[in-house]
Amino acid sequence: MTKLVVRQGPLSTKMYCAIGMVAVSWAHLEEVISFCLSRLLGVEHVEFLTISANMQVKARLDSIKALAGQKLSNQAAAQTIELCEQAIQLSKERNRILHGSWLQGETPDVGIRLNYRAYGRVTYDSPEMTAKEIAIVASSMNEVGTRMMLNLQQLGLYDPRTPMKAPAPAAAEPPVSAAS
Repeated sequence: MTKLVVRQGPLSTKMYCAIGMVAVSWAHLEEVISFCLSRLLGVEHVEFLTISANMQVKARLDSIKALAGQKLSNQAAAQTIELCEQAIQLSKERNRILHGSWLQGETPDVGIRLNYRAYGRVTYDSPEMTAKEIAIVASSMNEVGTRMMLNLQQLGLYDPRTPMKAPAPAAAEPPVSAAS
């Protein structure tokens, strides 16, 4: 077992900045996830925010995966589901980073995260993580968000020139009457 060196005092600015990058990147990815869900449902995004704001991210991602399977071609659904799976993994890493208890490591670019579990159990596994490694997680979040938006654009559900305007629905066929 490697001996960890902890410095007294607050985290370095490098570590605070890296952790902050994860918070901001996740907030953006979370918005993109809600945007994807509103577009797959065919509802106005601003109105949908009143609903999605009350949903856990995992529930939003599960809903996207279900809708993708129902509404998209097999290839488009598989691509969308894969992006959701990547977001789920990033959500776990986000939780570890943002909800961890950090101590300053031996150098300004190293932090030591104390792992807590439910009901106050603390593990003896306290991994070191560098500011660069944390920034890579933030970059991964940004990449998944960008790929989700590009996916929506390819599906015709997003126009970057009018981002908040929902695309016009395809002309619907007249309903079949029961009397026919």
